[in-house]
Amino acid sequence: MTDTLRSSSFARTALVFLGLVGLLLCAEWRMLHEVSYEAADFAANSLLIQDAKRLHLIYGNYSRVGFNHPGPAILYVLAFGELIVHDWLHLAPSAFAGQLVGAILYDAAWITLVFALVRRLADAVVPALLFVAVLLMAIVFCDPPVVTGMWFPDLYVFPYAALLVALAPLVYGRTDTLTPLAVATGFLINGHASFMPMLALMFVVILAFNWVASRRDRTIRILSRGYLARHRRALLAAGGIVVLFLVPLLIATVRDWPGPLADYLHYGQKNKGNTWRQAVEFVLQYMRMGHASAWGLLAAIEVGLLLFRGARAEQTPFTRFTRALGLAFVASTLAVLYYAKVGVDDTSQTYVAMFYYIVPSMCVALLALHLVRVVPAAVRTPVTLVLAVAALSAAWQQGMGKPPHYRVLYDHPDVPLVYEALSKVPGSGRIVLDLDHSNEHDWSVIWGESIALQAYAKRRHVDLACVNDNWHISYTKPGKCRPDELATDRRYEVRLTGAPDAARGAPEIEAGGLSFYRKGAVPRHEEYITVKDHPEYFRQVLGKGWAKVEGEFVWTEGPVAEIHLPADPARGRMLALDFGSFIPDAGLLHRVRAYANGRFAGESLYFYTQIRHRFTLDLGRDPGAAQDIRLEIGNPVSPKDYHVGDDPRYLAVSLYGIRKDPQ
Repeated sequence: MTDTLRSSSFARTALVFLGLVGLLLCAEWRMLHEVSYEAADFAANSLLIQDAKRLHLIYGNYSRVGFNHPGPAILYVLAFGELIVHDWLHLAPSAFAGQLVGAILYDAAWITLVFALVRRLADAVVPALLFVAVLLMAIVFCDPPVVTGMWFPDLYVFPYAALLVALAPLVYGRTDTLTPLAVATGFLINGHASFMPMLALMFVVILAFNWVASRRDRTIRILSRGYLARHRRALLAAGGIVVLFLVPLLIATVRDWPGPLADYLHYGQKNKGNTWRQAVEFVLQYMRMGHASAWGLLAAIEVGLLLFRGARAEQTPFTRFTRALGLAFVASTLAVLYYAKVGVDDTSQTYVAMFYYIVPSMCVALLALHLVRVVPAAVRTPVTLVLAVAALSAAWQQGMGKPPHYRVLYDHPDVPLVYEALSKVPGSGRIVLDLDHSNEHDWSVIWGESIALQAYAKRRHVDLACVNDNWHISYTKPGKCRPDELATDRRYEVRLTGAPDAARGAPEIEAGGLSFYRKGAVPRHEEYITVKDHPEYFRQVLGKGWAKVEGEFVWTEGPVAEIHLPADPARGRMLALDFGSFIPDAGLLHRVRAYANGRFAGESLYFYTQIRHRFTLDLGRDPGAAQDIRLEIGNPVSPKDYHVGDDPRYLAVSLYGIRKDPQ
């Protein structure tokens, strides 16, 4: 390749990358401009990312079965986003927004790599653009958060796409894609332990296909002395890249002998596996491609025909690329089938192999390439470009331009309030937290909020709390309590704040939808003025923005609701409102901000797994004075719009009662 051609190729690739970055920035523009306090999985990642920012991280992201995955490569990318975009350049309003930028650059880089590989292998630029555009459209139909989200199962998808395209040329013995193949392999193995056996099986299958393809030309046979001698440098370089990605795993194994590898082997030995029927059904569910089942079926048939015809067709760069990629799909399918048979512990959890959506999506992209080849050559280029734009538009409309359904975990504004409340507990040493496990549904929320607290504190270089009981998955060992820390009077059971509980009494600390009960303490009495028992009182104190009293509660209507409390010298500073909420969709949330006499008094978040909890307001230094409370409510919705009734009112939260006793 001449210098001019090389420069032109680089310029095209750079433009594609910048275009993708711009597109993804537009898709996540709103979230990038919000101050976010992440919870649950994203807070668990942030605990590790704080170590990555100091180049101290050797462990991968967490696993729900109790160990860390092999390496921190993706976490370092997110740490780069937080460090550069937020800490140094101050372009993002919160550290988590910096991580989002890191994820955008990460996804854009992998998609650009897919474009560059397809352009090289198919020897055409415009079809490569169409391939990428249709691929994005198809994957959005499968699962929109793959493009806009940063949950780890979503972050495996595009490196897996690059791996498949880079793996395909090995069928014909080509080595010019070994470097991207090695990098993609390293990222995937770092991200999830299951990729180690799956990718090993895929390489074995590709070597078998290469053996068959090399019967007519022994010079391309990879498993031959001549081939290994001729391509020794390229093979060693690729192997060195993979080994480099494994260095953190080797260090962790030596430091914590027998280390993570022993954990992976132990998990494999105790996992009972699945029947072949269950494994096949597990794989087939990804072929349905969400709402695009017909497309997936047609594309799969088309690829099958291409593979059948490809052996006898004229061996142009395009036909060789098509056939090789189809064989890579076969290798991928066999590997995922093997994983489903021996490695998946719960086949109802579709996210565990979400990366496999890339195979039917690429089938659709290949089908698009073959369809445009029947277009007359004179108009093929403009038609291809128009189809590429149409595919991107369809992707945007289908969900690419919307935040992921788990965005509720991106921002829990109550986290700083919980941190401040616990920071005021007298004494020294870490506060010991025991998580309530009486209700599995509640536990997941309590865990998500507790780990959000740990991440928030660690970002401020404060080792505030450790977790002890009912913490069966801990993603950083330092976050767990040591035995010597348990004998302390700074030990609390953490429960989800729901309806008032007379038996348990008042919690010692209440913030952010969590109630903290000191271990061994005598229950503290609390009493509420309830809507059910005192409807006339609420008719007097509730101002505009409230509906009529409905038995046990009264709904807010619209974005603003007011409460006017008369002066009461006995009233405590912290006022608790017992709220429920109307959340008919998992992606919906209500953010409530409170102002008391014009002063900000608190903020609370209500979402699908936390429908009812008390909202505690700080009334300031003069709580006994008359209080004009204004509630600003984000995103009220109508039951009628969500087809859960004929009620046209726009509802958000419902008031059950107000705490009566002074605090």
